[in-house]
Amino acid sequence: MTAKELLKVIASPFLDFVFPPVCISCNVLLPDSSQRVCDNCWNSIGRISREHPLYVETRNKLLAEGGVSDLVSVFVFQKEGAFQYIAHALKYSGYQSVGRDLGRKLGEVLNEWHIQGDLLVPIPLHRVKQRERGYNQAERIACGVNVETGIQVCHDAVRRIRHTQTQTQLNGEERKKNMEGAFTFNPSRSKEVSGKICILIDDVITTGATINACAEELMRGGASRIIAASGALAQ
Repeated sequence: MTAKELLKVIASPFLDFVFPPVCISCNVLLPDSSQRVCDNCWNSIGRISREHPLYVETRNKLLAEGGVSDLVSVFVFQKEGAFQYIAHALKYSGYQSVGRDLGRKLGEVLNEWHIQGDLLVPIPLHRVKQRERGYNQAERIACGVNVETGIQVCHDAVRRIRHTQTQTQLNGEERKKNMEGAFTFNPSRSKEVSGKICILIDDVITTGATINACAEELMRGGASRIIAASGALAQ
């Protein structure tokens, strides 16, 4: 055990006493300091099924564009709901472990739905955004999916080459335009991607503009099939 690991073992109980772990969504005390979200909050979030109207609508939109052949997701995103707090904590408050937890739940659904793939490809951040944040939340989710499925993560098959504005306040057409020319396939990953089924990973899918733009680049790189996968779907 390294000195850093030993210090963590010694300090953790003291820190938990001084700063007891609380759920990032509802602030209830957590029994396990490794948790960041309580079971009640996870269970309060609406689940996606293949018959859910939002799933059917989103999947049809993605398939209509021609790049994506299937969709998998776990939760329904609701404004001011638990998932919004979880996603915000993951993206803006540095709670990377939440991404791994969310990824494991997504991996469980992939297994339940018998979805198979060769590579997990997280939606990339622009280098400026990743430097500011310190990590890519989609990569954290992909790592959690890997734990449950064993599918390899390919971190840089697609690169974001244009710094785009946030999609939050944009409508469908504006989101699509915002993503034009934002991504490019990484030619150094040609051998890994060519002929492979790639599962594109994102935290939330709304209109699918980002997924479609990345899927187009993966197809250009020789991928045989693209499956979109996300922690949640939003209207």
